[in-house]
Amino acid sequence: MTEAPRSIQPRPPRSVHEVLFAPDTRGILIAASRDPDAKLTFIVTPAPSAYPGRPTGAIAVKIPATAAAAAAIRHETQMLSDLRAAGLGSLAGMVPQYLETLDSDGLPALVSTALRGRPMSVTYHHWLHTARRRSVAVDFALAGGWLRRFQRATAGEASRIRWAEEVSDQLRDRWPAHQRLEAALLRLTSADHLLGAERVCRSMVHGDYWFGNLLVHDDVITGVVDWECGARSGWPLRDLVRFAVSYCLYLDRHTRPGRRVLRHRGLRRTGFGAGISYGLLGDGWLPELVRSYLRDGLAALGLPTELWYAAALTGLGEVAALANDDDFGSSHLELLAGLPLSAPGRQEPGVS
Repeated sequence: MTEAPRSIQPRPPRSVHEVLFAPDTRGILIAASRDPDAKLTFIVTPAPSAYPGRPTGAIAVKIPATAAAAAAIRHETQMLSDLRAAGLGSLAGMVPQYLETLDSDGLPALVSTALRGRPMSVTYHHWLHTARRRSVAVDFALAGGWLRRFQRATAGEASRIRWAEEVSDQLRDRWPAHQRLEAALLRLTSADHLLGAERVCRSMVHGDYWFGNLLVHDDVITGVVDWECGARSGWPLRDLVRFAVSYCLYLDRHTRPGRRVLRHRGLRRTGFGAGISYGLLGDGWLPELVRSYLRDGLAALGLPTELWYAAALTGLGEVAALANDDDFGSSHLELLAGLPLSAPGRQEPGVS
């Protein structure tokens, strides 16, 4: 009589304390937030014995503080797995590699490789960085170039663009009683009329492609981090627009209320989103760079370049619908509702 084989019990995850406080381990807290999905992010140099079989180097440990944060970490864990399976080629080393999930008082903590480089946000906030055309042009070129490579590497089947329609539904669900909802929806309807007539190849999407998540070293993007808002298949216009509107949003951050923003004629710090309105509708070298970046991104996707404004409106609506902070989301909704239905008096190159 043979003995029945014993079932193999999965090994329980290690405690986050076991990794952070192991002997010969050094680390630093690099990010903490008070958002509904607040997380603590540590960069840690573990002891060589902590991860046998892999090259020694720093790791990133992301620890959730709330149940909402735990859900975001679970989603990012799946995204990192999907990215690894996507066959990114030379881009594979520019996204974090999943290592393990730790236990943090019953919630999952994500451990991944740490990528070299510093966030683009560091240089963005240097004195006069956004006041110089050349430095801003480099930022847009880096972000646009990496994004085009990523979209080509992960492109799937072409589909009729339903992005504006989907954002409208998300906006209704998030803000059903908002006094500016109908005005915002009217702009999304206008955008959907244009975007919905086109087809584009869906691709993997980062979902929060702003300059704080792009790592740069020697004027080259070396990493793109924080994939917790990502999608395995989505509309590539999402990332394209997110970088542009987030870049414009903080142009007046270091200017006193009511004052003119240095070297940006026509831009003053007046209320929320003045930089976005300026970047989309203003005159000057920065609005020209913003619109060129959007047009180039559309052209790379095989879409008409004159759709840049419709895409921008939809991207603003998406932030309003999905932002984890209510004030931030509501402010974007109000900004969207106050913008023109179409870019006034502006003719696209080559259009008569």
